[in-house]
Amino acid sequence: MFAAKATKANSSVVPNERNLERPVPKNSSQTLSRDKSSLSTTSYDSQEFSRTPNHDNSDYSRFEGGEDIDDESIYSKNDRTLVAYFGPLPREAEEALNNSDPYTNTMISKVDFDTGFAMVVSHTKCYIWAVQKETTYRSPPMCYTLPMPPNNNPTLETAPLLPVVTITKSDEPHYGILACSPDGTCWYWNNIDICFSNVDQHVDTKINIQPKDYVSRVECAGPMGYFVATKFANVYQVSIKKQYGASTLALTQLNGKPGSTITSIFSMIGVAQGPDESQHLAAMTSGPRLQDQHGRWDLFVMTRKSLLQWHLYRSGECTLEMEFPLRDEIKNRILNDHTAVLPMGSDPSVRVLDIQYIRNGKLLVFATFFNTAHREAQTPLASALFTISCRNGSGFGIERVRYLKRTIEEDIRPEASPKLVVPLGGPGVFIVMPRAVIISSTLPDSAFEDLIPLKTDRIIGSGHEDWKQHVQDLATSSELTIICKSSGRLGIHLQLDDKGRPLPLIATSTQNEKEEMTVQLQAKLEQAVFFSGKKHNPISFDLAHYDGGDLNQASLNVSREILNSHAQLLGTGSDVTTGLSVRYQRIKNIIDCIQDAEMASRLLVNTRFQLCWSAEKLAAANEVWSQYQQRRRDVRDDKTLKENLDRVLQDAAAENLRRIGARSTEDPVANFMKYHINELGALLSSLQTSVAQTQESHRAILVRDINKILISSLRSAWNFRRLNVGKYALQDRSTLEPWTGTEDIIDTLTKQYSATSKLCAVTPDQNGTSMDVDKGSSEPLTPLEHELRDQLYDLADLTLQARSEHLHYLEGLPTSTESNIRIASAVTAYDDAKTELLGPLGNLDKAQRVIQLAQKYKDFATLVQLTSDDEEVINGYIAKYQQEFANALFQWYIDTDQMTRLLEQSELNVDLFTDFIDNHDCSDFGWLHDIKIKRFGEGSRRLQEAAARENYLDRRMTMASLSKLLFLAEGTRDGVVHEGTARYAARCNDELNTATVQVDVANFLETQGEAMATVPDKAETVLKVLGSPILAKQKVLRKGVLEAIEKLLERNVLCSEDFLDVLMLQQATEINGTDVCGLALDICFQSTDIPENRRPYVLQDIWRRIFIADKDAYWRLENVSDLEARERLMTSWMCRAYAVIFHADGHKDEMMLRPQEAKCTMPDNLFRERSLARGETDEAELKRRYEGLIQDYERENDELDQRIREGQLLEKWERVKMIVKEERAAAMMALGSQDAMMEDAEMA
Repeated sequence: MFAAKATKANSSVVPNERNLERPVPKNSSQTLSRDKSSLSTTSYDSQEFSRTPNHDNSDYSRFEGGEDIDDESIYSKNDRTLVAYFGPLPREAEEALNNSDPYTNTMISKVDFDTGFAMVVSHTKCYIWAVQKETTYRSPPMCYTLPMPPNNNPTLETAPLLPVVTITKSDEPHYGILACSPDGTCWYWNNIDICFSNVDQHVDTKINIQPKDYVSRVECAGPMGYFVATKFANVYQVSIKKQYGASTLALTQLNGKPGSTITSIFSMIGVAQGPDESQHLAAMTSGPRLQDQHGRWDLFVMTRKSLLQWHLYRSGECTLEMEFPLRDEIKNRILNDHTAVLPMGSDPSVRVLDIQYIRNGKLLVFATFFNTAHREAQTPLASALFTISCRNGSGFGIERVRYLKRTIEEDIRPEASPKLVVPLGGPGVFIVMPRAVIISSTLPDSAFEDLIPLKTDRIIGSGHEDWKQHVQDLATSSELTIICKSSGRLGIHLQLDDKGRPLPLIATSTQNEKEEMTVQLQAKLEQAVFFSGKKHNPISFDLAHYDGGDLNQASLNVSREILNSHAQLLGTGSDVTTGLSVRYQRIKNIIDCIQDAEMASRLLVNTRFQLCWSAEKLAAANEVWSQYQQRRRDVRDDKTLKENLDRVLQDAAAENLRRIGARSTEDPVANFMKYHINELGALLSSLQTSVAQTQESHRAILVRDINKILISSLRSAWNFRRLNVGKYALQDRSTLEPWTGTEDIIDTLTKQYSATSKLCAVTPDQNGTSMDVDKGSSEPLTPLEHELRDQLYDLADLTLQARSEHLHYLEGLPTSTESNIRIASAVTAYDDAKTELLGPLGNLDKAQRVIQLAQKYKDFATLVQLTSDDEEVINGYIAKYQQEFANALFQWYIDTDQMTRLLEQSELNVDLFTDFIDNHDCSDFGWLHDIKIKRFGEGSRRLQEAAARENYLDRRMTMASLSKLLFLAEGTRDGVVHEGTARYAARCNDELNTATVQVDVANFLETQGEAMATVPDKAETVLKVLGSPILAKQKVLRKGVLEAIEKLLERNVLCSEDFLDVLMLQQATEINGTDVCGLALDICFQSTDIPENRRPYVLQDIWRRIFIADKDAYWRLENVSDLEARERLMTSWMCRAYAVIFHADGHKDEMMLRPQEAKCTMPDNLFRERSLARGETDEAELKRRYEGLIQDYERENDELDQRIREGQLLEKWERVKMIVKEERAAAMMALGSQDAMMEDAEMA
């Protein structure tokens, strides 16, 4: 009627600490061992499983004290319990079970090891076969079929009730069979051996029971005989007598049961009256009385309300001793223990289900109840085990109670009520239900509890050895045999503390509870991994029962233990090859078991990746070991080659064992493969270093062999990951670095590629002679040469795969400055590696292989290089890859100077080319495409950018002119004035004007020095003719101006500051009709190449040189007439400069400085910046230069001060301003303007 269900918060077994060094507890002599003797002849076609003894001291295949259990027979195993398969059911019984229905045609089973028989009982038949506890059957045993007594009670014909059957024991060497139908018809076969040959040779009798009553139980009370009980708790003693070779059968009702007389009276008068439901029979048990010299037994009958005790005497007398209100006592105990959830007056609905006699004369009662006052339809039942003891003949009392952590769900099918089984009277306790077995203990302080659920099968019966007539000391183990409908016979072994001590109590803190649940979850997951995949295994490893634990930690622990051979369920004696294979299969089962439990969603992203990586490592380790062993076999006749290979692998393994502090062994490779696979990446990274130490004559072969190991292992790992992306849900990124994408792996693969590439050029053969891989086609390549070439492709593939994986990992890290730098570096390295690895391979004979790799890693540069001559292929790639491939193609046209093919793009590729030039620096030619597609504005901008970088003056002026022309064409085309158009137009004009001015100045300087032949001579001539007097004293500045003049004469563009030095340190006030002062001021305020932090000081330079420009500057105003002074001042630089300012529109104050403000005040660091801008890199020369430049500017400051003191500069400045104003007023009056007087420009 019930099924087990785990409590979510705290459930399951409390295993001891998982310690690989701790020995498995010893069992008692009663074990799930396999008897090596042959089976009885009653089973004509049965035979034992073959067994291979395990000599590696592993505890996987057996418990100490018993024989080996073959691996295939074990269905489940942990620190405490083991479940094993003991063989199928007889074919007849299996067929009957397959045709049965658990609701209307149920069947039960019973195993009796004392008699050596098992049976399956249906409504009409009983299937009996011989069993031995220690024997496993390979094939179905032979069985016999007995008919069952008919059920003639019309009120019970439709009820799914089964006859009760037992095998009787006596002092004779033969056993009998007693069967009672529900209506009370009893048949007895005296000799089981004879009954099989003649089923009709039985005696019978009939119990007179009420119409609604029926026979439901039979109990063997040892030497006191057998007792049959009915639903209404009427108990009958079975009397079997043998006289003169014949048997008689009689059943006598036990007297003294309250209400039995009334029941008999009602039966006699034909009234269907019986006890109320509370007096219905629940269970029955018996056992010997303690310290009773007369050898008496007690019979205990438990109804749904009370417990009745009869004393049984050897004379056959039975007396009712007492009746105990068991249910009420249990109810009160439950209410006292659950005051927090069951308030006073609550009814927990207690149901007593089964009772068993255990050691020390005590009783164990199994009961269910509700542990909450608020119930719903789906509220599960709590359960508990109550130990009942006798109070010195004064009644019974509850000695202790153990509340089980599993809850119970009701099962309404017949014969589905939980059965309490206590083999050997303890310490193991089994609660057998149709779909599960709950395991507990009778030890007083033990908190042990475990669950063995079935996933598809159904338990129909159980059996164990009888102990009541052969009382022994309390064992440390218990065993139970269960019969499953489909799976046959299973044995459950329970191993408790080896000295009988109680197990530790479970801690109650939340943290410890969580940790405990995690340990339990890990243990159950490990069992599932090792046993759930076995064919026909009916056990359900439902991880959901332990969902209070940390699945991530549990799964990683199981994975790590399997990976490094630390799992308790792994055998340690198998060879490396077998061990790797077994571990690989087991570690793959982890994710399968988690998915089967529908708990995969609870795994974090990093956990899923780690589980996959662990499986990958075992897959790769299998390849490493396989390749290593295969190559050793191939070169077993060449001692040197074998030693080289062994040395490389053993050195790498030994080095890594030392690095992690592991114990060194004679065979470090085998040790590494057994216990340290987690460090496989480090092992692979060490191989290349070891190869480099090999003699030159054998290096090619060794490199080939190590290449095989690297290629096969890493490819195996990546193939596993690729095939299991969906299973492990690896679509998201992990924040952990993948072991196949570390920098060490990348470095190893890169070096191995380089070493192989060098060997492909000049490779020694096995005899040490040289072999040229690039030999002519007339000379064929050797197999080693072919193999090395092929490995180059594989190594390139693996290296790029590792770099791609490393980049993918970096892109998944949290955003930060450091991560951005690492990503940028990785992207660059990845792109460079594509060219470095795939480019040289294009020269070999497998271009198609290179093309495939280029497509895989999107190395479009290599792809273009290999396919550029095939237009159809190019168009296909453009259609497939779109802009990415097009960008590589266009860049390749640029790099190979195929400008015609670049600019003549088809209409299909116009948009791609437009995108390319918009996102790349294509200003030198992109404007031609802009004109082609009528993007005049964009072409103007692009030409302007190109002009700004152009160093040749005439070309720069032409480009600036074209830029302005395109700008005008854009404005004419759409007629719309866009935002920023005016600013852009001004910039076009400025760029064109700047280029034009420098051309004009260059032309002017050319005329000044045209008599000279060389540019340096022309520059010196110009400087002598036009240079200011003070420039001769400014050595650094003079050198800079001379270099600037030379550049202009060579038609090269000057930066604005150098150009201003040329303009302001020469004496011509006009050049080609352009006023030098106005030009200089315009350049100062409009040029974009003057840094803003130096622009104020450039303005100082202009005005200072304006004030000190005139050669004759020390004449005094009082020494000349006003007319002469006016004429002299009107031709001065400062008069021309002030006129420019006075006539300018706006920003007058910003453009003008007074003589006192024109001194150079620029900081030293800005002098240094300007020297750096001229390209000086030598620190000493740089310092010498800018310090000399500072001295030159100080000389200009001194000259300015002297002119202020001695040359009446300030007075002359005031006269200049008046002259300019007067001239302006006169001009305005001549034009008839009324506003003759103008504001002083120095106002405000």
